[in-house]
Amino acid sequence: MPKLIRIFALLFVLVFVFSSCQSETSEVVPEYGFDTQEGDLGGYTAVFGWSGTAGESVLGFVADTANADIAMWRVKDVENSLNCKIDIHYDPDNIIGMLRAGVMSGVQPFDIMEGDGYHLVSDVRAGYLVGLKDLLDIQNTDKWGTPNMLQSMLWNDDVYGVVPFAWPELVFRTPGHLLAVNENIIASLAQPDPREFVENNTWTWDLFEEKLEEYTYDAGGYTVYALRCHLPYYSINFFLSSGVALSTIELGQVVCGLYTDIGREAMQRAQETYQVTHRHCFHPQTDSTGHDEFIGGEAVMYLTWTYELTSDTTYIMYNMDNVGVLPFPQGPHATPGKYLSYHEGLAFATGIPANAADPEASAAILSALYEPFDEYKTKDDIIEYMTKQVFHDRRDTEVILASVRDTEYGFFKEGARKALENVFNTHDSIQQILDSLDDAYDKIVEEYMMPHYQARLAVYGE
Repeated sequence: MPKLIRIFALLFVLVFVFSSCQSETSEVVPEYGFDTQEGDLGGYTAVFGWSGTAGESVLGFVADTANADIAMWRVKDVENSLNCKIDIHYDPDNIIGMLRAGVMSGVQPFDIMEGDGYHLVSDVRAGYLVGLKDLLDIQNTDKWGTPNMLQSMLWNDDVYGVVPFAWPELVFRTPGHLLAVNENIIASLAQPDPREFVENNTWTWDLFEEKLEEYTYDAGGYTVYALRCHLPYYSINFFLSSGVALSTIELGQVVCGLYTDIGREAMQRAQETYQVTHRHCFHPQTDSTGHDEFIGGEAVMYLTWTYELTSDTTYIMYNMDNVGVLPFPQGPHATPGKYLSYHEGLAFATGIPANAADPEASAAILSALYEPFDEYKTKDDIIEYMTKQVFHDRRDTEVILASVRDTEYGFFKEGARKALENVFNTHDSIQQILDSLDDAYDKIVEEYMMPHYQARLAVYGE
């Protein structure tokens, strides 16, 4: 198999999917709907296992906030509308373990469950969850999430997990990585607002490297660095901003972007900027989080997960008065204005256990529960709310929402990030790094990427 470009044929898959679609019946629409009075579940009780902490979270919203109250009202409305009972069981540590134990023992404690997609992807592949494509209107991506976002939940010609995509705040917590920018420091340096670079499509690698130098300065005895970041994330974003994806379907084939000329060019550029040309501009960081240092003014930009912006009151947006949010700058081969993001695990992945008592009833409850809130019926409503309550500029909110829609599952748990990590672990050439992982990537693509894309073709036809 050629080493320069790894291409894995899916022609058989395409033939299978398209031929099977010819004979499939139309999509099964759930019998029960939130806006109707027809759904009588006869007093059915559904236990909803949730990985938050009781008293601190209400279906993902911080307790004692307006949206937490709205979520509780929604629970009551669904109970009344469908004649059912929703018993929410909060446990921040054991939900997925309880799912596995329940499936193996045959006594399932949950009828619906929510958990961290990083761990849940293993349960999807193990068959511990119910396929949802015939139970929910999965094509409604504004409600359940896009194919990109749900990639890790796609397996065996079905989708096994969804997200509350229409609920404000929650949708913003999955992808990485974005650049949080200290706008006060930017202004003190007499620099233009970098949001303008995104607006006029000049936010490129070349301009970014200029700003690394201009944003690094001596503050009277200590250095304020241009950028704080976890180095693997820096490499990942250089790669994703190049114009290629880690894995994608092109003309019926799975293409691993690491083995393309553009992908190698991006990894080389990342290695050079950190190891040679701009090393003095980087705030040293040894772990994957660094929001405290950014809040403390030790760096002008911070490459971060979206959850470190908004998830709770210890994070960035609750502790700084003027923060901008930017995508990672683009390489010369990228489509202007199209910024890919990356996630290792899907926040708020929600599904139905394989041995739930009544999957159809659980799906009816899930569908009714996750309807958009009346207060936030449209994307503009959500953007307006998030801008007013959390972010400082509508452009910040729009950048984050776009990154959510264009997020890519990175197959981190499967080892697909190894080459990107090694960019900074060695001074070997990029080709040497790729060659050293040759067999490992063949296995990852064949055992994981291809089956996930087979399922995506079956569910979404793309």
